[in-house]
Amino acid sequence: MNLKTSLLASIVFGVILIERALILPFLPSGLMLWGSIGVVLLLALTLLFLRSWKRLMISSFMFASILEALTGALQVALFILANQKLVILLSGITALLLGFSGYMLTLELGEEAAKGDPLRVTDPEYAVVVENVHKYYYVGTVTVHALRGISLRVRKGEFVAIMGPSGSGKSTLLNIIGALDRPTSGKVYIDGVDISKLDSDELAELRNRKIGFVFQSYNLINRTTVLRNIEMPAIVAGMSRKRRAEKAKQLLRIMGLDETALRRRPIHLSGGQQQRVAIARALMNNPTIILADEPTGNLDSKTGAEVMRYLRKLNKELGVTIILVTHDRSVAEMADRIFHIRDGVIVEEEIIGGRDEKKAG
Repeated sequence: MNLKTSLLASIVFGVILIERALILPFLPSGLMLWGSIGVVLLLALTLLFLRSWKRLMISSFMFASILEALTGALQVALFILANQKLVILLSGITALLLGFSGYMLTLELGEEAAKGDPLRVTDPEYAVVVENVHKYYYVGTVTVHALRGISLRVRKGEFVAIMGPSGSGKSTLLNIIGALDRPTSGKVYIDGVDISKLDSDELAELRNRKIGFVFQSYNLINRTTVLRNIEMPAIVAGMSRKRRAEKAKQLLRIMGLDETALRRRPIHLSGGQQQRVAIARALMNNPTIILADEPTGNLDSKTGAEVMRYLRKLNKELGVTIILVTHDRSVAEMADRIFHIRDGVIVEEEIIGGRDEKKAG
């Protein structure tokens, strides 16, 4: 939504609120009184949900504008027919002008909203495109160059590994792809959407709808059940309780865990089981991309290989795009391609086609 239009609309409706509040004591008619109160309530609701509920905002603006204009017309008629105070006439003319201006701004806002979802898919081939991304951190007077002109493309349904030693910039790159951090310069596109143009609310929506995260330390909440942990992204997305429970059971079966695990707390599960719960949580909202940061880092080789087999299974059977960060060669070899990163630069791209998961570990 255009910032200039939204700002103008906010100013106009702020003025309407002030105008209605000032004129209320002078209104003799119950109809106009309740009309004015309606305008105030509608605009209060609109301003409350200004950033989060665009359709509700536009609808409220529209009704408030029409109501304001009608109330203004009644005030002008009342002045002419009933010889009311001059303030009624002046307020009525002001209300007509403000109502008309608000209505026209609302139409413009509606046209902008009708252009479509800012997160809609615009690139049918690539899930992720990174173009000349730099990331600098400033520690006192020292500038740390975490990423130095990274560029890469990941096709939809591809399994890609980013491999490098500690401090090479691989986790920083994953955070930027996952919209958890912003690059100092350069562009990142998710499904063709330039995420640098999204505001904080839209970035949160993108993460919730399109990206699932899997972390080395699982990041599960031990004070609640496995079911509640898996449900978390769906709760944010507004999924019904019944649908959440059904989806959690389905994902747990896919990940090779019994439904009895849903009632247990994560702390009572093994490391491999906890990581599979974390993967199930990442899949809860049917994301198009899974970002996995050292998913086997806290596991022994046998359990790590088992987790990797499940990730590869998800990639092959569900078509989920997976980008995995690791320093372990045997883990990276499960991917279709490996990007080798060192000192914030991709130094090599290796195409391997994915090792047979049955031979892993």
